[in-house]
Amino acid sequence: MAQRLQKRDETLSDEAKQPTDSIKRLRFILLGSDEVLINEACDTILRSTDDKKVETIKSGGKCEFREACVSGRHVSVVKTPTYWLENLKTYLFFSKSVRSMKSDMEFSYSMVFPGPHAFLLVLGDVRNSGKEHYLLRALSEVFGQEVLDYSMVLFMHGYSDRDIGRNRCVRKCSERYHILKDNEDNVLKLFQDATAMKQGKANFFTKDLELLYKAETYFKKEFDAKYEERENILRGDLAEMKTAEENLRTKMTEMEKQNSENVRELQDLREELDQLREELDAHRFRENQLRKDLDASISRENQLSQQIDALKEKKYELKEELFDLRDHKRQVNAELIASNERESQLKSDNEKLQRELEQLKDNEKKREKNPREEFLLTEKEEVQEEYDIPRTLDRREEELLQIVTGSEHGIHISTAVTPPSVSENKVKSLSGKECEVESRPTDSQNIIQDPPNR
Repeated sequence: MAQRLQKRDETLSDEAKQPTDSIKRLRFILLGSDEVLINEACDTILRSTDDKKVETIKSGGKCEFREACVSGRHVSVVKTPTYWLENLKTYLFFSKSVRSMKSDMEFSYSMVFPGPHAFLLVLGDVRNSGKEHYLLRALSEVFGQEVLDYSMVLFMHGYSDRDIGRNRCVRKCSERYHILKDNEDNVLKLFQDATAMKQGKANFFTKDLELLYKAETYFKKEFDAKYEERENILRGDLAEMKTAEENLRTKMTEMEKQNSENVRELQDLREELDQLREELDAHRFRENQLRKDLDASISRENQLSQQIDALKEKKYELKEELFDLRDHKRQVNAELIASNERESQLKSDNEKLQRELEQLKDNEKKREKNPREEFLLTEKEEVQEEYDIPRTLDRREEELLQIVTGSEHGIHISTAVTPPSVSENKVKSLSGKECEVESRPTDSQNIIQDPPNR
């Protein structure tokens, strides 16, 4: 326990010389005969009523160690058992009872190593002390008369100054007392009173102060020796660092020279870089112009391709029209050949008809010379032939009219090839024949009708 608490403390000699305002660790030992009052005092000092974390350690049912953080200070409290006062009352000889309690008192002292800032005697009644001064006397027997300079009476209720001045415990503690109230300001006032500087003494009570000083001198010597050794090592390191620093300075000067040369090279490179950037900008500008020209040429090419496609379509249409015209020309040529053949046939038919007409004329002349009866049979045959001739002429005339109408609808070659004289002659011959044929039947009829009258 003592070793654990010792680790929490700072350098002991320094803490003993600190002013009261700068003390960050406070240690108290509470004594009394009323368990309830001691617990109440512990709770008030550690401010456990403010829902603060309080660590409690019990040691075999004899003493109880409690600690907490109060207003930025680490406060430790040891609560002693109440049966100490009962033991002091029962023994006939006071020294014998103190010897039986010495080990317990030293144990409570070790729990707040290196020593408490104050021994607090908790009382509830001023007028009836109840032999609590025996506890102060036992402390002086165990720890020496000096312990009373670090003792204080702690009253749990308010009393008048006149009543407090009559209390024996207060007089034994050299009029040091404190009326404890449940508020933070009162507790801070208790801390200030308990740690008030004693003239020429430490802030806390310890029975081994000389031992502490001896330990301090011993550790100081050890520290000085180690410090000198460490200082020598550091001086050697410092000398090495100085030589290294000089080397670094020479290297730095060389590096600065190189740096200046590098700076010049860097400036030259920057100038070249600026020139390259200007050239790059010019190339980019040219590239943009070329891209614009390329876009324009691409658009023109697209337009030309569209025009070429349109011309190809037109050429295809013209080819189709040419093929149609060639087919039409072939048809017209075929029709022209057919019409020429028909015309030649009509010419031959016309000549044949003319020959027949001449023969008929010759026959008529013969008839006029010969008697009428002899030619009666022949006349009937001729009349029959004359009836057949107009029919053939009508058929020929219809074919000729079809040829003529075909030439008017688009066959210009037929009219050019067929001479107008031929067509006129044909019509005249045909019309003459019709007239003869029409006149002849009347004669034949007359001839046929004449025999009965005869």
